[in-house]
Amino acid sequence: MGRTLSALYFVLVAMLTVLVGWWNIAVHSANLPGSDAEREQVKALLRDLGPGIHDAVPGRMQSLFPEGAAFSYALYGLVNCNVAAWAEETERSHLYSEALFAAEQMKSEQVRGGFPALLPPGHGIFHAGWSALLNGRMLETFEEASSDPRAIAYFEEQCDTIAATFRRAPTAFPESYNDMAWPADGAVAMAALALHDRILGPRYEGEVDRWVFRVGATLTVDGGISHAWDPVHDRAQRSMRGSSMALMCVALAGVDSSFAHEQFTVFGQRFFAERMGVPMITEYPSGLSGAGDVDSGPLILGAGPVAMIVGAGACRVHGDAFHEHEMNSVIDAFGFPLGQEERRYLFGAMPIADLFIAWCRSMPTKVPYEATPPRFLRFHAWSALLLLLLWTPWVIGRIRSRTRSTALGQ
Repeated sequence: MGRTLSALYFVLVAMLTVLVGWWNIAVHSANLPGSDAEREQVKALLRDLGPGIHDAVPGRMQSLFPEGAAFSYALYGLVNCNVAAWAEETERSHLYSEALFAAEQMKSEQVRGGFPALLPPGHGIFHAGWSALLNGRMLETFEEASSDPRAIAYFEEQCDTIAATFRRAPTAFPESYNDMAWPADGAVAMAALALHDRILGPRYEGEVDRWVFRVGATLTVDGGISHAWDPVHDRAQRSMRGSSMALMCVALAGVDSSFAHEQFTVFGQRFFAERMGVPMITEYPSGLSGAGDVDSGPLILGAGPVAMIVGAGACRVHGDAFHEHEMNSVIDAFGFPLGQEERRYLFGAMPIADLFIAWCRSMPTKVPYEATPPRFLRFHAWSALLLLLLWTPWVIGRIRSRTRSTALGQ
């Protein structure tokens, strides 16, 4: 019996050793932000995601959370737009076709039917914001779209209805569902208005300025934007969270650079952390804790996949290349990416995570990355200590067994 337990312990510790060894090697495998190698991996993600987006992925994601299908199509379309900015000319036609497919699906009853039909600006601010942002990016990226008067008119109509919704809303955050609002959804919709002004000329500057001013009056005591808002009583429902702060830091970069920088500073101060030498972005601010939910994903040591993945994107658009590389390194180590020509994370179990990764890593880098890559020395030290603690009982047991055998032999 003793030998059986010893053998079982040896097998378990050996497996853990391989896993820890993998993590310590893989944590150095992430490509430099904006590098050609990173771009090739984004293309590999797209090649793997494409067939699923045309098939069952949106429906499968919809079964897991209320915006699953809309997020799937919107992110897929945005990634194709981002990739077109640096892809070969021969690839652009296919990228446009895929982005257009995603935009058309956003209009479909299959997607819109998941949102209240009569809620301004039509199916709520979440659907309106992401749909308009995708259509605007297509106009900005592809000549096929920018030369189509119907595409331009449709985008302008979307932006007009979004602007009217913000003007009439009794709070800074219009509803995504009846009596439910999330500030991040409003930030994405406002990013669509700011995008309009960059590509088609100024029209919504006043709306943008008024919104930033209104949001400034709602900030938490730490200076951040709340996660969820009660539009009926115009008050915070849930304080700031890592997942939504990350997304808002990305969206706000195109809305108001000064306000975006302030929010990114708060984000870094309250959500950047380290656990056993592993840098991470927590879901709850430092000093607070809570459970994971549909917005954050499952939490491990306080960090969730959404905050980590989109947080890396926030670092990218704000020029914090070192922390972006740190977060991408952790994602690539613990996300078990597989494949070269076609790439997926977590064995393809959660395609929405792959979409967020592709979206964030396809964004343009603000500054070239020239700093020393993260060395993860504390993580390596903690790993060595863990392996020492795991192997010590087995080694001691073997020594004692040999000592007893020697004594009996004498």
